[in-house]
Amino acid sequence: MKKNVTIQDIANALNLSRNTVSKALNGKHVPAKTRNAVISAAISMGYKGYKLAAASEVALGQKRFLILSSRLLMNINYYIFVLRGIEESLENYDIELVQFNVTSPASFSKFKRYLSDNRVDGIICIEFFECSYIAELLDMGLALVFLDFPLYDSTLKGKYDMILPESQNVIKNFCMQMMRDEDCRTFGFVGDYLHCRSFYERFTGMREALFLAGLPIDLKYSVLHDDSLSYEPEVLEEAIHNLPALPDCFIAANDTIAINLLKALKSLKIAVPADIKVNGFDNIAESKQATPPLTSVNVNKTALGKRIINVLLERVNNPLQANQIIYIASNVVIRSST
Repeated sequence: MKKNVTIQDIANALNLSRNTVSKALNGKHVPAKTRNAVISAAISMGYKGYKLAAASEVALGQKRFLILSSRLLMNINYYIFVLRGIEESLENYDIELVQFNVTSPASFSKFKRYLSDNRVDGIICIEFFECSYIAELLDMGLALVFLDFPLYDSTLKGKYDMILPESQNVIKNFCMQMMRDEDCRTFGFVGDYLHCRSFYERFTGMREALFLAGLPIDLKYSVLHDDSLSYEPEVLEEAIHNLPALPDCFIAANDTIAINLLKALKSLKIAVPADIKVNGFDNIAESKQATPPLTSVNVNKTALGKRIINVLLERVNNPLQANQIIYIASNVVIRSST
């Protein structure tokens, strides 16, 4: 009678410890090279019919994921940490990762030619909000995961998932804390609230806090330029100078805008936080070095990156599953600007 193959037999064949082999066979973290060697040995040696169970794991080692963006992500502090999370997750798999930037119709045509010439099993969209391009992507039937999403998505049909930092509740709760602890009664938003879904949710979090407190929602305190216009300090300085009145607190769409806002207020000789309070979002490294140090909403950026890979693998393996919207929890980090 043929002897049943054991984990120890595989370990002996590969000169590995029994514990390492067990981890690889049970989906625990081991180096991708080791994992593939163990799975291949289990298949060839006939370990407990592992051939069928492991087929999808081996297939993962033959896949290619692509990051699609409209910006150079490595130049943006926030996305460096997101990419780090993506890369850390991919250490568990032998999956090739490529990046492609689309900044014009011509570059999108070049991207489509790349897809026709190269196999791509899943696409991660980061800072990619052009609905016409997204509609074409969805028509291709590829596995898609978005970090954030265009605000107006009702006309986009297809199978995809989106991952966002939780924005609405954390901003609502922050504003209500400012009402309670700092007696703030007026708030202004700074940023294009139509830029993307998360910006809009930050804006609606501020509005909801005012509504729940029975306070008027007055946009005269806000700077809501279309994001095609600059939010540089000199532009914000002029915009704030032209406001009919200052709010007690500004809610900025992100830290980059908030830091430029602090510079504009300083130029206008408006003291922060004595005259006005300022809150940002993302908790990038520069927020700590701002003058004054910026209160911000912390997002676990590495966790965002790791979750992206988990969700994309789910979408690859189950392409017809219902679309998902997944939020990663955020928390306020209080500093001197409030």
